[in-house]
Order: sequence, then C-alpha cells, then structure tokens
Amino acid sequence: LSLHDALPISIGWIGSRYLILRPIQALVNFTARLGAGDHSARTGLPRARDELKQLTRAFDQMAEALQQREAERQSAEHALKASEMRYRRLFETAQDGILILNAGTGQIDDVNPFLTDMLGYTREQLLGNRLWEIGPFKDTKASKAEFRELQREAYVRYDDLPLETSDGRSINVEFVSNLYQVNGGKVIQCNIRDITRRKQA
Repeated sequence: LSLHDALPISIGWIGSRYLILRPIQALVNFTARLGAGDHSARTGLPRARDELKQLTRAFDQMAEALQQREAERQSAEHALKASEMRYRRLFETAQDGILILNAGTGQIDDVNPFLTDMLGYTREQLLGNRLWEIGPFKDTKASKAEFRELQREAYVRYDDLPLETSDGRSINVEFVSNLYQVNGGKVIQCNIRDITRRKQA
C-alpha cells in the first residue's frame, strides 16, 4: 500500500480503537468488577458518544443503585445486630424470670439466668423440654389446656401461681405470657416474678 492509501487506514484503526475498542474494554472491566461485588465500580467513560454514551450512563446508574442498596442493607443489618444485643443484655440482666417458648410446640427455646436461679434448675435441664414436662410446672395451671388458651388468646396471666423449686421449696409467682411475631414466626415470652415474700407479708 502507498502512504496515501495507508494513512486513512491507520487513522481509521486508531479511531476505532479509541472510539469503540477502548470503551468496550472499559465496559468489560466494569462488569467484571461489578460482578465481583465492587459496587463502587464505574465505567470511567464520561466522553462516550451517542448510543455508547447512553449505555455507559445506564451502567453507571445501575452501579450507583446497587451501591446504595448495599449501603442500606448493611445499615439495616447493623441496626438489627445492635437491637439484638440490647435485647440480649436486657434478657440476661432482667430481675424477673423469663422463658421463651416455641409457640407451636411449647418447647423451651431460651431461659434467662434469673429464672434458673429462682427455680434451681440449670439452663440445660430446661432447654428443649415442653413447659408442662418440667418439674416446676407439672400439675400446675401451666398445663396443655392453658397453653392452648395462650395460643388462641395470645395472652395469659396468673397473679398467684404455685411452683416447686428443684430442692422442694414451694414458691408463689406472678406468671404473665404474651405471644409475639418474630422473624416471620411466633414465640411466647413468659415473665415470672417471685411474689412469695409479698404474699407472706
């Protein structure tokens, strides 16, 4: 080819590389970073023209939306963890006994330290049992029938419920149960307050 013929070809090749190949490579790099979870990725093509400009703008807007959603998700996750930690601290330090039951089965899912101290049973002795299967609540009003009532009414209260501790002592408690929706499921929280001294006074 003569210099006269080669010059337009060279200019065309350089132009196509700058106007087409470079933007396409930038888009490929952008999608790879975005696919790897880098929501801060941008195309870096502010001077793209026409259809390519519209495409890069759409990609950048998509990345911005994903970045915002990820920030909102992380913020919600941190808020949830903080809320769970606050609840756990209240649960562990409460000066009333607390039982958390599976609302469908009556199985004990959690128990706080104050209740284990009150009743003289270890946490391991209580967890996994149904409420009416454990010593303190056997043959009391907290039976299967009352549990079904709690399932129906979502609230049960006994102002003076007799219980027996692991060492055979009789105590009187105020027993209040509420049914709650938690994470798409249902749980029952039972608050148990020792009123023995108050009753004996």
